Amino acid sequence: MKDCFPARICSLALLISTATALPCTTFVQRGDGHVYFGRNLDWYWENGIVVANPRGLQKTAFLMTEHAPARWTSRYGSITFNQFGRELPMGGMNEAGLVVENMQLAGTSYAPPDVRPALNLEQWIQYQLDTCKNVAEVLATDRQVRIETPPPPLRAEACEHYLICDAAGDCATIEFLGGKTVVHRGADLACPVLANSTYEASTNYLGAHPVASPAPASAPDRGSLARFGQAAARTAAYRPTAPAADIAYAFATLDGVAQGDATVWSIVYDVTGRQIHYRTRSNRTTRIIDFKALDFATGRPVLFANIQTTSAGDAKTTALAELTESRHREYLQSFFGQPAVKQAFGDLSPVVEGLVLTLRTYTAPAPGR
Repeated sequence: MKDCFPARICSLALLISTATALPCTTFVQRGDGHVYFGRNLDWYWENGIVVANPRGLQKTAFLMTEHAPARWTSRYGSITFNQFGRELPMGGMNEAGLVVENMQLAGTSYAPPDVRPALNLEQWIQYQLDTCKNVAEVLATDRQVRIETPPPPLRAEACEHYLICDAAGDCATIEFLGGKTVVHRGADLACPVLANSTYEASTNYLGAHPVASPAPASAPDRGSLARFGQAAARTAAYRPTAPAADIAYAFATLDGVAQGDATVWSIVYDVTGRQIHYRTRSNRTTRIIDFKALDFATGRPVLFANIQTTSAGDAKTTALAELTESRHREYLQSFFGQPAVKQAFGDLSPVVEGLVLTLRTYTAPAPGR
């Protein structure tokens, strides 16, 4: 039987990402033209790579089924935070200021197969960052592509919802409930916050259990609804000052909803300033990626940095290097080769070369075409 590398890769990545899922929290703080997006990744593993994705790459979606995959060309450069390898991000921001981040949501039910081409639930994030400049454009893609429902045994576990925001401060939650896309935006999004309950359940809980103002230093408990309430109170109390103070305020909010050692990444997107500030459980130095220092032009290589790396010299500035096949392979072998991963899922090393080879098809058109 012919082996389908993309299907195996996505199946295994989804299995790892959902079978051991832990809580996460996201929020947007905004005011007077300042927009910041905060995100905690709560997880067992903190490995990861920060990837700079250029414009102009022609791509085909990785799927676990025989349905038609989505095909597209990246219009915008982006920075993404990836654990399972390139093109399968947890979240990120593009050069237009669009941010997309995911969290687990039990009970998610994607649309059944139809005429729309499909994407897996992680590459859906990359697709949006590649092709959209704002929230309106992301929401419009629901008519063009769909998220593929994973086959058993992943169907009950592979479930995510998303918080998205753009440079104008427009935000939306996107959930997939009962096979339909459910969006909260504008007047329907009083609190630009999301944890691991539906947005409706979260706001209903907050209405019945209001958080004191000013909000306490941390959530009274670390359940999804309490974290939502804590982050909502903090974002409501936010008053913009200078970027450094605003970013510190966002990190303080992330600290207040953190899950102890389970919080492995904390990220603050300065959407207005087009910078990303991040730190990890093992490296508490806050590192910075500045979009103004990057070239996303068609034909430029894909760049990366290990998420744990502190650059020599200016320790706060992340130094990116070309993500060659050998470097990508080395990272993937290191991640999939972890004893904890092997113990839970067996030897996944065969998928590494398949992913590396598949990504060779992601190329820019020749000049003049």
